[in-house]
Amino acid sequence: MNLSYWEEKHYFEDNDLVVIGAGIVGLSTAIAAKTLRPDLKVLVLERSIVPSGASTKNAGFACFGSVTELISDSVNMKYEDQIALLKMRWDGLKLLQSNVTPEDMSYRSRGGVEVLELDDVSQITALDNINKYNEMVSDAIGLKDCFSIVDQHLSDSFHSKAIYNQYEGELNPMHMMSSLQRKASKLGINILYGVDVQSVYSGVVNLVTKEIESPKIAVCTNGLSRALLPQLALQAVRNQVFVTELLANNPLQSCYHFDQGYVYFREIDNRILIGGARNLYSEQENTDQFGQTDNLKAYLKSFVEERITKRTIQFEYEWSGILGVGETKEPIIEEVAKGLYVGVRLGGMGVAIGSGVGHSLAEMLLS
Repeated sequence: MNLSYWEEKHYFEDNDLVVIGAGIVGLSTAIAAKTLRPDLKVLVLERSIVPSGASTKNAGFACFGSVTELISDSVNMKYEDQIALLKMRWDGLKLLQSNVTPEDMSYRSRGGVEVLELDDVSQITALDNINKYNEMVSDAIGLKDCFSIVDQHLSDSFHSKAIYNQYEGELNPMHMMSSLQRKASKLGINILYGVDVQSVYSGVVNLVTKEIESPKIAVCTNGLSRALLPQLALQAVRNQVFVTELLANNPLQSCYHFDQGYVYFREIDNRILIGGARNLYSEQENTDQFGQTDNLKAYLKSFVEERITKRTIQFEYEWSGILGVGETKEPIIEEVAKGLYVGVRLGGMGVAIGSGVGHSLAEMLLS
């Protein structure tokens, strides 16, 4: 690196905290730490020109769980664990809104609709469990009558009844992250993009041609974290997203979920955004490599054409993000070595829990 005296002093010397990853968790960690301790010198490093993993590559759903997901979770999770997970997601969304105003991230409270397969008994069972899961949501976060059964008018390829979540919303991920960047900068947090971290140890961050010392280091790279810390119990998973051409008559009026939330779609700018289905192609999607695949793309294209628009469409935009998942839906927030911390494994719910993970991580590393 060809660095001046001023660049060395400003960015690389005497940092109290270095955060690796400028996504929602990384910036939330830096913001929380600087808010709790304004005297700290904080540096955030991001390897790409935009956050690399999923913070600006997600579909913009501000959600906390569909009924079919809750039913599936109940097989392996205790009731109190499901309560804790719902609370974590809801509290995270509220914390996000304390960092970024709804207007600044283009948040819209449009509600969410879970559509059900016509003849799938496991999905239709959700209709008989509305009261049970309304009680669960009430126990977790105090919201009454979260879910209700409504007539489904979108398509005759789904069950005639659907489940409406009145508390769900949507946002613009780029507006969200831009607002977090501005807040971090106003607090005096230094952010460097295009910096590829090669390795990290207690007290040391190694770049290609430079070493940065700091008593506290936080790794916040979620699904990409095993490149730096291979011992972490997480699996990188690719999530593909597609956006159609402009549509003259867009039938979507809300956020939609299908198949435990693995498939999701909504209207954006008179187009249809659709993503997910990674559960149908788990072997190929368990990867930390970005990209699109013909089989998953064809499935989602057929889904739109046969179930939503009833006509041929074309995708004009396509991208992928990398998630971090594990055997449980609990994030990893811990000190893995002296002064070296992680806040990772968001389980595909980064918008909902990213702010909370960052805040908890900041409290831990400052304690």
